[in-house]
Amino acid sequence: MEEQKDAGKKTPVDRTPVDRPQTAKTGRGPFKSAWNFFSSLKLTVVLLIILALVSIIGTIIAQDDPMKNMDMLANIFGQANAPAVLKLMIAVGLTNMYHSWWFVFLLMMLSTNIAICTIERLPRVIHMVLKKQEPLTDATTKNMALRKEIKTKDDMEAAAGKAAAAMKAMGYSPREHRAGNEIQYFAEKGKFSRLGVYVAHISVLIIFAGALIGSFWGYKGYAQITEGKTIDKIGLTGKPLLMRVGSEMPLPFQVRCDKFTLKLYQGTEMPSAYLSTLTVIDNGNNVLTKTIRVNDPLEYKGIRFFQSSYGISPSDASMTIRAIAKGPVFNVHDYSLKRGEKTTLEGSNITMTLSDFSPDVVIGPNNQLTGRSDQYRGSAAAILDFSAPGGKPIEQAIILSQDPQSQPKNVPFTFSITGYNGPYYTGLQVTHDPGVDIVWLGCTMLVLGIMIAFFIFHKRVWIRIVRSDKGQVTLTAAGSINKNRSVFEAEFGRLLEKLETKQ
Repeated sequence: MEEQKDAGKKTPVDRTPVDRPQTAKTGRGPFKSAWNFFSSLKLTVVLLIILALVSIIGTIIAQDDPMKNMDMLANIFGQANAPAVLKLMIAVGLTNMYHSWWFVFLLMMLSTNIAICTIERLPRVIHMVLKKQEPLTDATTKNMALRKEIKTKDDMEAAAGKAAAAMKAMGYSPREHRAGNEIQYFAEKGKFSRLGVYVAHISVLIIFAGALIGSFWGYKGYAQITEGKTIDKIGLTGKPLLMRVGSEMPLPFQVRCDKFTLKLYQGTEMPSAYLSTLTVIDNGNNVLTKTIRVNDPLEYKGIRFFQSSYGISPSDASMTIRAIAKGPVFNVHDYSLKRGEKTTLEGSNITMTLSDFSPDVVIGPNNQLTGRSDQYRGSAAAILDFSAPGGKPIEQAIILSQDPQSQPKNVPFTFSITGYNGPYYTGLQVTHDPGVDIVWLGCTMLVLGIMIAFFIFHKRVWIRIVRSDKGQVTLTAAGSINKNRSVFEAEFGRLLEKLETKQ
């Protein structure tokens, strides 16, 4: 009686998905809250949007050279307010954004988010990939989206041979399962494609790691080398976050400029090309010589030297001053002077000293002179000091190429600037990024992960051969794919054609 009662009871069904293990989320408290926060896909979207907007700002605001933003700020906030706005931007880090603490913080937030999302979901996918494909049952066969029954007049062995041959012809390696009046063949392709998205996730983390290493220990700088001169340090424009350095960074070797070549378009002063022949000196030995040009740098010990600019070296430059005597005697003489040099004006006992000069100036408000560049562009300025015998000062005058009326009042000469000469220097942009190789590794993995995720699919195929009690042999073909079902339907149709082909 007890057995009958028990037999009439319904056995409870255990609905625990044993084949889909989940990451444990037991417990309460700050750790669980933080875990749930960082495992949210909404956080991923928000962080990506913020990084995209920040990157757009980074393309509008000049990086590593704050003064390039002055004209833009003056147009927006006015000339008087532009310096204060620029000072605020520098303090916030908008002019060196990709090395700022808050940009690094955003990258670390996104890295944590991606890492926890991966940890949250990867174990189930790995379990699915490593789990062996099992034969289909009647219940699972009915639930397959792609399936078809084919009745055949072949016996069991002939039908089994046809099924195995059809699957092999489609590129599958079928496994055989026999049980009673049933033979089943099943196979799968591309099961590791489910890991493609996680390869992409890990590659993004590697890229971020390389970027962070570059931010913490990498630097950017600028150097000027005159022909024949050597440098062993550079001026910093982007400082590493984890290194306490001043405005200069010593190099672990020396760099010499052997030759600078400037090529101009015919009949103009516009450069068509400029090249620098550089030699690296390490421990007193010339170890590397290369002629660099724009986008073709010299690299040694992870430090790159890019051709960036050129000009005449201010410390070695001389300016040509033409003096024309006032009066009936026409007296013209040109004087080529370096900064601080003096000469006696011909036909007089007056001494002229070239106290300072600039080859390119702009006249700002209140006639304020500002040096714009160190290249001669017809807008030069020179400060001349005149003195009588014995060194008694007579007058100081500022001579401007743009204003011929700017002349001394107490000296019987008129002056003009007619030339600017000297040895050229090569301007080099110097970068050191110890994380660049890691970034390239991450980029390679990212491409690989995307190709796996988008072009390889997890396909599974089953063929059941069942013989009924009356001797009727039936083939049931079934298949599934994790994505891109339309392509798989065509492949499944070709498999059915092979099964239906008469031998």
